[in-house]
Amino acid sequence: MDARPAPDVYDDEPWELAAYRVTLWEQPAEPPNIDQPASGPAPFPGAPMGWEEMTFELAGAQDVREVIQWAETTLASGEGPASRRGVPVQDREYVIYAKAQGEDRWLHVAGWTPVLPSDSPLNLRRLR
Repeated sequence: MDARPAPDVYDDEPWELAAYRVTLWEQPAEPPNIDQPASGPAPFPGAPMGWEEMTFELAGAQDVREVIQWAETTLASGEGPASRRGVPVQDREYVIYAKAQGEDRWLHVAGWTPVLPSDSPLNLRRLR
């Protein structure tokens, strides 16, 4: 391997952000009688509950801190996908993406996607 200094690596011009995309994730709590026989199809005993998600696009946010605050406040106030239906929730997460003006791609800037393995290269490291 050969390492050499790269000229002008840092672009000190700010990016013009077009929008943020926020995905709110909630994992419903297990039903209280999960091991009891049920009529019709039943969940597998001991299997982890799945996750539900809903995605929003936010325009006009000052910076990612404002978007993080919005995501945390929205989840805490019961506006997540399961909470909206009155379903008890055992875990909540959010993922934030940013899109620059003139770009077609979204950059993952904050959060942890709970349906991906924790060591997935598509996931930011979870810091909890």
